[in-house]
Amino acid sequence: MLVGAGVMALAMPAMAQAPKVDPVQVDPSRPDWENPAVYARSKMPAHATGFAFESRERALAGHRTQSSRFLSLNGDWRFNFSPSVDGAPKGFQAPGYDVSLWKTIPVPAMWQAEGYGQPKYNNITYPFPANRPLVPHDTNETGSYRRDFDLPAAWSGDDVILHIGAAGSAYRVWVNGQEVGYSEDSKLPSEFDVTRQVKPGRNTVAIQVIRWSDGSYLEDQDFWRVSGIEREVYVAAVPKTRIADFFVHAGLDDAFRDGRLAVDVAVKGTAAAKARIVLLDGTREVLSREAAVGGRGDTRSVTLKADVPGVRQWSAETPNLYTLLVELVDAQDRVIQSTPQRIGFRDVRMLNGKVTVNGRPIVIRGINRHEHDPVTFHVISDESMRRDMELMKRNNFNAIRTSHYPNDPRWYALADEMGMYVMDEANIESHAYMDYANKNPELRSKLQIGFDPAWEGAHISRVMNMVERDKNHPSVIFWSLGNEAGIGPNFEKAAAAIRKRDSGRLVSYLGWGTLDWDHQPNPYVDIYAPMYDDVEKMVDWAKDPTRKQPMIQCEYAHMQGNSGGNFKEYWDTIYAHPEKLQGGFIWDWVDQSMYRTNKDGKRYWGDGGEYGPNPGGDIEFGDGLNQPDRTPNPQLYEVQKVLSPIQFEGFDPATGRLTVRNRHDFRDLSGFAFDWVIEEDGVPVATGPLPALTTVAHGTETVTVPLTSLQRKPGAEYFVTVRARAKQGAVPMVPANYVVGWEQFALGKSVAPVAVRKGNVTVADSADVVRLSANGASLSIDRKTGLLDGYRSGGTTLIEGGAPNFHRAPTDNDLANGNLADTSAWEPIAANRQVRSVTTERAADGSASVRVDYELGAGAASFVTTYTMAGDGSVAVVGDFVPLKSDLTAPIRIGMAYTLPTSLKTVEWYGRGPHESYVDRKTSAAIGLWRGAIADQNHDYMRPQDTGNKVDVRWMELSGTGRGVRVVGDTLLMMQALAFPYTDLDRRPAGTWKSSDIVPHDHVTLNIDAAQWGVGGDTTWSHVGQPHMQYRTKLVPTRIAFRLEPFSGEGTTPDKARPARATEAQ
Repeated sequence: MLVGAGVMALAMPAMAQAPKVDPVQVDPSRPDWENPAVYARSKMPAHATGFAFESRERALAGHRTQSSRFLSLNGDWRFNFSPSVDGAPKGFQAPGYDVSLWKTIPVPAMWQAEGYGQPKYNNITYPFPANRPLVPHDTNETGSYRRDFDLPAAWSGDDVILHIGAAGSAYRVWVNGQEVGYSEDSKLPSEFDVTRQVKPGRNTVAIQVIRWSDGSYLEDQDFWRVSGIEREVYVAAVPKTRIADFFVHAGLDDAFRDGRLAVDVAVKGTAAAKARIVLLDGTREVLSREAAVGGRGDTRSVTLKADVPGVRQWSAETPNLYTLLVELVDAQDRVIQSTPQRIGFRDVRMLNGKVTVNGRPIVIRGINRHEHDPVTFHVISDESMRRDMELMKRNNFNAIRTSHYPNDPRWYALADEMGMYVMDEANIESHAYMDYANKNPELRSKLQIGFDPAWEGAHISRVMNMVERDKNHPSVIFWSLGNEAGIGPNFEKAAAAIRKRDSGRLVSYLGWGTLDWDHQPNPYVDIYAPMYDDVEKMVDWAKDPTRKQPMIQCEYAHMQGNSGGNFKEYWDTIYAHPEKLQGGFIWDWVDQSMYRTNKDGKRYWGDGGEYGPNPGGDIEFGDGLNQPDRTPNPQLYEVQKVLSPIQFEGFDPATGRLTVRNRHDFRDLSGFAFDWVIEEDGVPVATGPLPALTTVAHGTETVTVPLTSLQRKPGAEYFVTVRARAKQGAVPMVPANYVVGWEQFALGKSVAPVAVRKGNVTVADSADVVRLSANGASLSIDRKTGLLDGYRSGGTTLIEGGAPNFHRAPTDNDLANGNLADTSAWEPIAANRQVRSVTTERAADGSASVRVDYELGAGAASFVTTYTMAGDGSVAVVGDFVPLKSDLTAPIRIGMAYTLPTSLKTVEWYGRGPHESYVDRKTSAAIGLWRGAIADQNHDYMRPQDTGNKVDVRWMELSGTGRGVRVVGDTLLMMQALAFPYTDLDRRPAGTWKSSDIVPHDHVTLNIDAAQWGVGGDTTWSHVGQPHMQYRTKLVPTRIAFRLEPFSGEGTTPDKARPARATEAQ
């Protein structure tokens, strides 16, 4: 994640000191973990993910645990934790070393999640003083692991391989006391041939993991720095002559119709053998090819080829997979090994300046995803992966960037199966060196590690080991060289190595964010993948004829806290410039917090400062579309709506005609059903289906909603909503009838006769209070404060307050983007509020009014509040704000603040819902009739901040215990009903105020606004991320006008409203 020149104190603290470079980079006397030239010892060559079974039958069953050649070492290991590398036990690898008193730890697991050491969150800075390649010794936590296993007797004569899925940052491995190897790179597997070290019967494996190493200088990502063995460990038996690796090239012919299959099979061993491939479509055999493995020596290879006419093609929308068996057979045609691989036939290339799949330009509706779990940190379960994929599919994503490292191999298999493009990213980020060099360009070649020849091997190794592991996944269409690591020859050489090995995918890398307006594409990659280019920069790139690469932002729309504003504007721009703009990857998927428990036993989301000094800020990792448990943050609804590949536009309210636009790149609309509903003041009055559509990809079709039978009531407002619902099985992981896309159109509002509110109002005026009363209702105004001392009905106080309100509890964006600084002048102005006069007036119709005239900030502005009670007891409220000084910035909100008794527990409104909405984040909130508990209207963001706002409100009712008050806007209002004092949301020192502290108490808050800033969200660290100008308040005279009406019961339409709360699990 990028940080620009402006660095925010909240989330992205500046570096304490410039990173250094030790003058002697490579020194043989240093330990391996401080020597950049040593990043592996005795590791086997990287190869494609897969497991070779002993028979075709077991290969097709696909369960490794049922293979006689597989033995999992997951589970409890003996474990010793040392806070320093020098304090780690010596000689523990020897089988005779007594570890019986050691505790146990599960594998896989991060040891910080098991109570050892402290997690650290960093962004930009390293978690230790940067002086590459040196790392601390005295604070370098070290974990020593021991595990025994029994070697199966059936493995006699086979080679034995030890597989460690991922651990780090560096580790040494022993078997039976003999060292078998060393590895760095915390996110890729290591395999060691331990045939010579194992023996029949009981064997001992020992692993020592060192937290910081020279490899850590390439792992400066913005995530929790935790340590341990985070992916699976197993041993496997393999024949002496075996498949060492295979590379599946499953492409298309030049007409993009028929399949072209080529499988490169690498064989280790000298025995005579044949390689065979068998392609299956379900259980049907499509083809089989075999060839003798020729050549001499211990490593040989053969390529098997075949054409597949009329192949079912793979794309993210049509994830058609075949099963390929790659087999090795002996001279008697007996299977030695059978390896299953799910493959997809697809073509990825640049065509006419665009990224294409199967010959068609695609649009990337992407998301950045860290591997994160609120309990296990970086250890991700099958269930968690499937939940992530399910939510992504339901929310219209079609692409994932594995920010910022290769993910667990199971994730790619899921992407293949469910249909998701993947930008696979190497585990390379040296953010601190990049950042300092960007600010000091004259030092770039000295500081940025990409220029350092001592680190060339480490860079290329990390990139190419990723390529080798993931090369058979059709979902992977981009290789990314890393993230925020600067530039230099090391990256150019890594890109060249990729192209030499794999010509069927594209290469991406930027190395830094866009600096001001200086677009800096890299010529050795295929796409321009900037970070956080705003709409103006996107348009500038699209219109510049000298720019040839298509833009796919690797990060955009920073979802920090209450964010996600302006998101529709991004996509309006992308769709307006298809010649150059091809989408991007949102930052990011999930808040990276962990469960914590307060003194009352209530769980909450922990912040960075709870684990000791934290240079990464207190909640900077709270920038996801989902909470850590995958409960959606409200902005996810906006994203789902805007990213929908089925859109409705051009509605004609006279005829009911509208256009359905299919933004899919491959599929038609036959997999979706369409319907419509007409609502009268938020209540459905007519519904029906639309015709079945087969609109081709990128095509449009006109349909008609029948309006002729609609009988309109005077004064009623009508909307028609059209929806696209997935049919069963149409979209993987999306259930039948799930709404994939929708739009709402106004049918207009008819004029109703003005109600005559008869009756006389009694006025009681004294030195302290003005009281108006009529029809069992009363209104009291305090002459000293000018505030509503109480609006009562039937002896119950319904609402109080009414102070001019210019304050918003700061969102993360408000704090970091300068919103708060730009509007903060209004805090003292509002506090310095003087009542100039309180006057009363009677009208000929029997009504009476009280006018309160405020001076704000010693002449900065005036605010006049007028309460007019009618004979039926209702009260018209008008607030007139007039700025008197032109040198002020506009306030962040213009409205009035009220409080209500806690006996009012339910809110119902006619406006946008069911979730919160803001002026720049409202397209996903439909106009409707909504109802819910007031206590459910606030969302527990990672840090308390403004929440629960609702825009375009026509009216709102608050009720409880048989009484309530209705607020009816003269124009559309912004309203906010919360079950606690609004000040509970205000910013407090880091670590002192949690989401769990926000509980109903004291009184209900009701804020009623005429105007308010949006939440913004382009970035969270500079003025660029502020709400767009059209979503800010203006320093002009502003009126807010509404009516208060008391009522008995539980509201006017409680049985017709739809349920509403801040967020709902999907």
